[in-house]
Amino acid sequence: MTAAPLPFVGRPALVSALLGPVLFIGGTAVIGASWSSYDPLAQTISELAAGDAPTRVAMTIVFVIAALCHVVTGVFARGVGPAGRVALVLAGVASLAVAAFPLPTVAGTSVPHRLSAIVGFILLAAWPLLGMRLRRGFPAIVRPVGALLGTALLTAVCVWFLVVWTAPPSGTLGLIERIAADSESVWPAVVMVGLALAGTFASSPERRSVPASH
Repeated sequence: MTAAPLPFVGRPALVSALLGPVLFIGGTAVIGASWSSYDPLAQTISELAAGDAPTRVAMTIVFVIAALCHVVTGVFARGVGPAGRVALVLAGVASLAVAAFPLPTVAGTSVPHRLSAIVGFILLAAWPLLGMRLRRGFPAIVRPVGALLGTALLTAVCVWFLVVWTAPPSGTLGLIERIAADSESVWPAVVMVGLALAGTFASSPERRSVPASH
């Protein structure tokens, strides 16, 4: 017997949104720990995928899979507004570009890499607001309060990271980046779970009619 479809979120989006942060947060922690001289408090996640890093292949794979999770989530998150879904897909594309244009060396820099990372951070902070639903009947997580709260929180941690990133070297740059990147990784899961729970309620015998997605 097949499970009833959820009206606000496709099951692929729910799976990808939950898999993404588990893989990204867990992967960066495990990969960083496998490199004895790596300092996760001071060094960035990108350095794990640098051209001369011993963890380059493993971290690149994590970047790619996490990026694909954003793409799948955006495609199947039908309870999110169209602009928000597009932003999630583009954020996934930006993350793929981060993997495609790695730092040449741990101590080096790359303009395409930095631009891809900045675009990804911005899109992952903006998508909740862009995907906001105004009509009643949609779950609270994508209605104005939930959408504004999500973007406000993500924007705050991203601005914090970008300010530290562009300032003189800091011994906590890696930590602050992880707070920002991990928060942006987790928020799609929060939204998709909220949509799934609301959909389960809406699918009960007492369900209300589900609003059109447009």
